Amino acid sequence: MDYQSTAVKNKIGYFHSQRPEMVKYIPENAIRILEVGCSDGAFCALLKRNDREIWGVEMNVEAANKASEICNHVLVGDFNEVFKKLPINYFDCVIFNDVLEHLYSPWDTIQLIKVLLSENGVLVSSIPNFRYISNLITEIIWEGEFRYKPEGGILDDTHLRFFTSKSIIRMFNDQGYEIVTHEGIKPCKSWKEKLFIKLTLGVLKDSRYKQFATVARSII
Repeated sequence: MDYQSTAVKNKIGYFHSQRPEMVKYIPENAIRILEVGCSDGAFCALLKRNDREIWGVEMNVEAANKASEICNHVLVGDFNEVFKKLPINYFDCVIFNDVLEHLYSPWDTIQLIKVLLSENGVLVSSIPNFRYISNLITEIIWEGEFRYKPEGGILDDTHLRFFTSKSIIRMFNDQGYEIVTHEGIKPCKSWKEKLFIKLTLGVLKDSRYKQFATVARSII
């Protein structure tokens, strides 16, 4: 199953997403780094250092060509197709920025990744939060709808899987990973939404965040 559909690849902004908020989750001592779904290499550019070896996997040829100007190595194709070309027990960090939710079986993918990680390697991901307050109130509670949208967001029409903070943790734990870091990113800005969350006395504290960043280490 392709990790990104044609619809995703054609979206405005798909090819250039720096994601600076995710840089802090990449270990400082990570030397060999792989980003799955690297698009044009914008995020890889933020990680570039003289002592680092940056790899990328990208389906779109045009984007992959741009990424090759930044990365040391870029493999073109679906991750499952190019997986055997990647070195085993090699990467100190493998990154999935907004990719796992586009997979039919993300748990199988993170299980597959384990053989690529070095002894102290980690898997870093950012995944949309289905319980994000705007999605929860506006779409689910207020409108009573579950309408996929072509313009992106939590209900992006290319998302095959939906996650909450708890289900992200469970997915990694079930696949033999230990959670090193797990925290919300991209918090809501509306004072009304913040007040509503506060009034729930902690029940919806996780709904403040549009996404969750997770750093996990294989233990099995």
